Amino acid sequence: MVVDKKTLKSEVASAGLTGIRQAWTLRPMASLTPAHVVDILRRASLGDAKEYLLAAADIEEKDLHYRSVLQTRKLAAAGLPLSVSPADETPAAEKAAELVQDALERLDIPALLVGLLDALSKGYAVAEILWSTQGGRWLPQDALIREPHWFQFDRETGRHLRLYDGSPDGQELPEYKFICHAPRILAGIPIMGGLARSALWAWVFKSYALRDWAAFAELYGQPLRLGKYDASATQQDIDVLRRAVMDVGSDAAAVIPDSLKIEFQESTAKTASADLYQRLIEYLDRQVSKAVLGQTLTTDQGSSGSLAQATVHNEVRSDLLRADARSLSATLRRGLIGPIVRLNLGDAPLPHVELFVEEPEDMVALAGQLSKIVPLGAKVPERWVREKWGIPEAEGDEPLLGAVSAPENLKQTEQDKDKHSRKATAAHAQEASGEDVTPISPQAERMAADAEPGWATILEHIGKLVEDAPDLPTLRESLLASYADLPDGDLAEVMAMGFAAAELAGRYDVERESDV
Repeated sequence: MVVDKKTLKSEVASAGLTGIRQAWTLRPMASLTPAHVVDILRRASLGDAKEYLLAAADIEEKDLHYRSVLQTRKLAAAGLPLSVSPADETPAAEKAAELVQDALERLDIPALLVGLLDALSKGYAVAEILWSTQGGRWLPQDALIREPHWFQFDRETGRHLRLYDGSPDGQELPEYKFICHAPRILAGIPIMGGLARSALWAWVFKSYALRDWAAFAELYGQPLRLGKYDASATQQDIDVLRRAVMDVGSDAAAVIPDSLKIEFQESTAKTASADLYQRLIEYLDRQVSKAVLGQTLTTDQGSSGSLAQATVHNEVRSDLLRADARSLSATLRRGLIGPIVRLNLGDAPLPHVELFVEEPEDMVALAGQLSKIVPLGAKVPERWVREKWGIPEAEGDEPLLGAVSAPENLKQTEQDKDKHSRKATAAHAQEASGEDVTPISPQAERMAADAEPGWATILEHIGKLVEDAPDLPTLRESLLASYADLPDGDLAEVMAMGFAAAELAGRYDVERESDV
């Protein structure tokens, strides 16, 4: 591979006042028609994508909903933390990782990622690297996002990007000079995968609906103004009435003789007609949200939305975010990290670069699970809980949060209630004839004591599952899977004795009542 290092420090795809690459571009997309869209997409599929790329930028500017959801997806990926790690434990790999980390800190990586994610709508995006030498090292000074219509794909495969220079196949891109991001949104050549191919159709029909809605609002936004005159009215009276009717529409004021009248007539069907335009536009917006975000509930949640539906949709969106992160990480490693290492360290191992997607954890659910398993004997380290919630260790005599103590009078009241309850239970268990207290209480205490070994065996088994589980989902699956194998034999014997005793006590009560 031959690298022209003189080219690395100069701009290759720069704009000029004249020529084929200009910063100011006319976008004649004021009124897209279905026939125009068909022609644009057909020409793009045949290799002439300039008008398609301009139309994609145009609808992103005009369609506020499309712009919003596209920006949401871009910023979600661009805001992910970027980590750099050595390829292995060799000194060369660690040196390469340190070099890359230092080089990336000199660039505005989030802005670069937002620019590269323009490929979501257009199929590809290009950034030109401007290199500089510092202390004998080649480091990227800046990465400039270039207009996609300044480039073209080769005619043979449709996959190799080249610089547009007016020739049929374009100019080959210099090595280590450009970062080309072409995510595989759809199978096939990159130019066919842009989301704008679908969004163009939605915008065409939406623009028609908006124009019709605006015309409808202009016609029916105000009631019909009807002027009436009798047979004795002169032509001058009629002209006065005509001007008055027109003035009422704009000035809301008019002066007419008593013999003339102006009536306002409301259309009863205009509300239903207006809803038709609104429903069509909202339907198209929902389809665009599905194409860009993979869901609709985070943009236009209607009355039918629910928490469960939103959770499912957010998971789908997380899948898209992870896909964007993987695609961007591969592009950075290929187009930016590789040149940095090769120009400075030769064949040193390339570091691993990853945009990390952290899955949000339901802390409320975690608290509920801990409150259930800790009383059962699960040994959960306090350090782990503090890390989960980000709670620091208390220092010295620092005040600590705790449960609020009940007032003394409230405690006394609760004690009195408990004492009264115990007395009522004892009195209810005593017979009116003066017999001793029923033997149910001591029998229950005996059974509780007999059940303790059985419960201890079960809790010991559950505690072992808790210790072996790496996370809560695994613990949940282990508990469900081992339910049938719980060592509950001893406990089952005690429960059988309890059921038998309860049945005998019931028979005794029935026989005694029948004798009375």
